[in-house]
Amino acid sequence: MHVLEPAWDLLKREFDAACRQSAQAAQRQTVYNLNQFVRRVHQYRTQSEWVLAVVDAASKFVAQVAVFSLMNDTVNLRGQQNLDLPADLSFSLKAAGAFASAVDSKDPVVALRTPGEVTDLLSTSDVSDRAHLFPIVNGSRVVALMFAADPEYVDANALELIAGIGSALLERQVNTALHAQIAAAPMVASQAPAVQPEHSPAPANGALSAGESVRTRTLPAWADLSEDQRALHIKAQRFSRVAVAEMQLHRPEVCRAGREQNNLYLFLKTEIEKARATYRKQFITIPSMVDYLHIELVRTAAEGNEQKLGADYPGPLV
Repeated sequence: MHVLEPAWDLLKREFDAACRQSAQAAQRQTVYNLNQFVRRVHQYRTQSEWVLAVVDAASKFVAQVAVFSLMNDTVNLRGQQNLDLPADLSFSLKAAGAFASAVDSKDPVVALRTPGEVTDLLSTSDVSDRAHLFPIVNGSRVVALMFAADPEYVDANALELIAGIGSALLERQVNTALHAQIAAAPMVASQAPAVQPEHSPAPANGALSAGESVRTRTLPAWADLSEDQRALHIKAQRFSRVAVAEMQLHRPEVCRAGREQNNLYLFLKTEIEKARATYRKQFITIPSMVDYLHIELVRTAAEGNEQKLGADYPGPLV
């Protein structure tokens, strides 16, 4: 055995240990940054707060980042980091090929930073520079895009996760007074939960019989609610989205058949009634509560058409 071999083995062990510690520290920091983002974006109340949370989180993984909203094929700057863009920057989606591709595909896009791909203000003279675009969706629509660029390294996986989390937590409500939202979808009549007249039994299918009058329940003004009430409304909304999403994820064929036969309630009665029982127990505890579960069933499961829930559907809980 060479006289230096023990020293070499010790040096290798210390080097390996240092590498492991460095990797573990980097992993802990990444998880910490993402966890802080999730905590922060869970609590957003305005569009500006949501945008700032997304930009701050993304800036931990890339040098240059910007968030744009999309409305009627017009792209508008909402927030940025290290890009020095005009605060009122807006451009047509058709003027930026990479943006249009991200919207059409709803998938991340990597593109050259040329004027035709990302517009003049986001382009560079270096032909090797690349830009990453991550679509942010609300329901089935792309409502925002995250632009990211770095001459050294772009952690695309982390940025895609941030865009995905931001998408999942966008509050898409039927009343913007309750929650600010990006590119709010037009409200359809079936999304407004109806309240039956007092002392009048609700028809079995939730519809109105001839001559009946109803009051359309108005979503409460956010400013009028206490912190505890706001928190309960947010939890109710999230519960509803998750419950309906799980129905569609675990029983897609059943959901499709229910829609085709205009009788989703019959096909999903067990799941719907279980969710309704939980909702009634956990959330219908304050006067201002709304049946977000009903709204989500109509909006998502029934594709905006309440009639697809079927004649046996008992209607909104409140």
